[in-house]
Amino acid sequence: MALGREEHGEGDPLVLLHGVATSRLIWRHVTGPLSASGRRVVTVDVPGFGESDPAGPGFELEDVADALVDALDLPEFDLVGHSLGGAVAVAAAARHPDRVQRLILVSPAGLAPRAQGLAAALGAAAELAVHARRALGHQWVEHASARWAMFGTTVADAGRLDPDDARMLLEASDGAQRIGHGIRQALEADLRDDLAAAPMPVGLIWGCADRVVPFGGLDALRALRPDMAVETLDATGHIPQVEDPAAFVAALERLLAAL
Repeated sequence: MALGREEHGEGDPLVLLHGVATSRLIWRHVTGPLSASGRRVVTVDVPGFGESDPAGPGFELEDVADALVDALDLPEFDLVGHSLGGAVAVAAAARHPDRVQRLILVSPAGLAPRAQGLAAALGAAAELAVHARRALGHQWVEHASARWAMFGTTVADAGRLDPDDARMLLEASDGAQRIGHGIRQALEADLRDDLAAAPMPVGLIWGCADRVVPFGGLDALRALRPDMAVETLDATGHIPQVEDPAAFVAALERLLAAL
């Protein structure tokens, strides 16, 4: 399977997985600082997004996780999963515990299941919205009100989102072939047992203003995994690696040092 990927630095591998309707582009602000700490930072396009081939006709988490781990061709690695990438990361850790050394989740999906009918409807609606945003958004990104319209549910303060970052988020959705299927899996999946049983150390980063995967779910995850190391980020929403890259890198570095 063709896998879109980039590597930065040398050392122990740290693999970064993005969320739905994005690509490895969303890590562009943090790869340099993370690799400067003596790591081989590997950003990949999740199968079905960016430059990576889909892993089957839909977006089955088990198939995606297996295809990803196989294509990475790394004997051992630390794994960071954001949003839908968090669900993929939990599935990969459950199915390949000999490969994943440490698991860090960022605003993770797949841990608060919704009804199937609702998940399917939301997935279809979100796919239409992403396509419309991508078609029309580039001409409006300089306007704060337009950034609010496009990204108001995603980031804590869309008006303050840098226009270049808004363009990057639009570009990151290019090549996305599994938006609806991915969102449906993110909403339907129940990976709580897999996370509870994961044998490797687990960490969590969550923006306190996250409106996509509500921050209020933190207590349930703490109860599920009492040994989990947690970093919370004030005044950031669903994509802290874009909204406040320095705070995100510092939080991830602290988790990697603690786990």
